[in-house]
Amino acid sequence: MAFARPDAKCAWPLLALALSAAVPALVRAQEAPRLRHRVFLYWGYNRAQFTRSDIHFQGTGHDFTLYDVAAKDKPEAFTLSNYFKPANIWIPQYNYRAGWFVNGHWSLSLGLDHMKYVVQGGQRVRASGHIGQELPGGGGPGMDLNDVELTPDFLTYEHTDGLNLLSVDLDHYSRLWASSNGRHALYFTEGILAGPVIPRTDVRLLGEGLNNRFHLAGYGLGAQLGLFALFHDRLFLRVNARAGFINLPDVLTTGQGQDRARQHFWFVQENVVLGVLLGKSRP
Repeated sequence: MAFARPDAKCAWPLLALALSAAVPALVRAQEAPRLRHRVFLYWGYNRAQFTRSDIHFQGTGHDFTLYDVAAKDKPEAFTLSNYFKPANIWIPQYNYRAGWFVNGHWSLSLGLDHMKYVVQGGQRVRASGHIGQELPGGGGPGMDLNDVELTPDFLTYEHTDGLNLLSVDLDHYSRLWASSNGRHALYFTEGILAGPVIPRTDVRLLGEGLNNRFHLAGYGLGAQLGLFALFHDRLFLRVNARAGFINLPDVLTTGQGQDRARQHFWFVQENVVLGVLLGKSRP
């Protein structure tokens, strides 16, 4: 059975009727939640990856460099207790931030990324330099280094009470979608970040060392992009990827005198955060 072809003169009124119904909905869809001059707070968790790094150790009785050292993050196993029990929320790799929307498209914020950085034990790396008998604690005979295996009796090195990047972020928001009632919206975000890195570094060099105090060891900077989903003009979910450079010229090591390490590396971080928008937009 063949269907009759619609007459073009009849199609135009139908099209006009459809557009008359659709245009108000499209206009209403542009009435997205207003962000201008609103404050936001968020909390969430991250994973991170790091490039290989040369680490230079210098102090009493030792001056040596380890080359192309591999490190990983140290996420907690995902359980409701680990990630959502109030007493435990400081244990995983977390992010928190407070910020302000300068206008409807830009925000400025301050927050902390608590990443974790662990040099992988058992790897064999190139090395140069010298360890002498003067090492505090009497650790080992004097030796020139060539290739070494990073066993626990030689070196443990990690920023696990935080590779803490305290950054100022400047972000731009491009709206991808908004609901017809103007209370829900989806944005694409991109931005830049920079700030000091304040790790608490746990080091054991030939058995000598400690979990150090928090210490300003360097800086980080980078860029980011992600999605920002706003619900009921109040709650939001943000999924973000950050990448950048970290330079640490002054890392505490054994806790003795001026014993220090220095290193730099690139990082990539993925995070998921939940947050709230406070206040109402002002013209």
